[in-house]
Amino acid sequence: MTGQTGAGQAGQVIFTRGGVPESLHRVHVAVVDAGRRQVAACGDADLVTFPRSSSKPVQALPLALAAPELPGDELAIACASHAGTPEHLAVVARLLARSGSTVEDLRCGTHPPFDPAAAADLIRRGEQPTPLHHNCSGKHAGMLLACVLNGWPREGYTEQPHPLQLRIRELHADLGGVAMDDVHVGTDGCSVPALALPLHGMARVFARLAAPAESLAGPLAPALERVFGAMTAHPLLIAGPGRLDTTLMSLVPGLAAKMGAEAFYGMALRETPRGPLGVAFKVQDGGERARPHVALAMLEALGVPVTAELRALAPNVQYNWAGREVGTAEVELPLRWA
Repeated sequence: MTGQTGAGQAGQVIFTRGGVPESLHRVHVAVVDAGRRQVAACGDADLVTFPRSSSKPVQALPLALAAPELPGDELAIACASHAGTPEHLAVVARLLARSGSTVEDLRCGTHPPFDPAAAADLIRRGEQPTPLHHNCSGKHAGMLLACVLNGWPREGYTEQPHPLQLRIRELHADLGGVAMDDVHVGTDGCSVPALALPLHGMARVFARLAAPAESLAGPLAPALERVFGAMTAHPLLIAGPGRLDTTLMSLVPGLAAKMGAEAFYGMALRETPRGPLGVAFKVQDGGERARPHVALAMLEALGVPVTAELRALAPNVQYNWAGREVGTAEVELPLRWA
């Protein structure tokens, strides 16, 4: 079931300087309700694109299904693109230990912590980052535990032929309401398969996350409910201090939000005038500075109150480092309602 409304005029975020347009970011949006019906779109809802880390709530489902008693903070870190703070690392280490795994078993690679204070602390101590500091280490720790609990080998857990990755691809197709052939496979920055599917499919995934009991039967509904509950109960673990996911979920009741690289974004909204909704959008050129502007514009368009605290995440007036006003950011989202 797709229910696309077809392609139309794309949205855009325009940054100006001195009254002159300086950059323009095209935006594609899909909105799906709890009945899996696409209710709004902007641009091309059929656009096949990579959700990247916005897939993490789905990638954590095999773990949620296999470990129904897993503490919420550990399930949250399995959905996270964390910032490498001490709090993040402690939860990842606890999750990793559950499968009898160590840092050496993580196949995500290594990068410095996203959190500036955590990165500076490593430098002060003269230490190098490890795979534990990688923003995807929680996802990988969760994948290792899912393998152990399902009787799958830990070896090769990042490879597409592995039973875990095959199951994750099936879940994207099932939850997104698309055929398996419509879920294309690449390789993500952390070496697991990156799955591309139509934008309306990912909106449908987030709609199911917003209202699992209304759209699913069997064990998937309670598993998705646990994922939603973990994300919304532990927003600081999903991203980190000052980052968009954490701030939005802290300020908007009933919202589970997850960013993906190259300016993808997914939102599961439980409390809107139209009922539960799933939103997926892609800033086509990967311009991530446009993402918070689109996220706030979508919340407003869907009837979610946007407070001054929320507006501060994406100010219309742009300032330079000396505090001088230098330009504006304008959002245009010509949503087509079904």
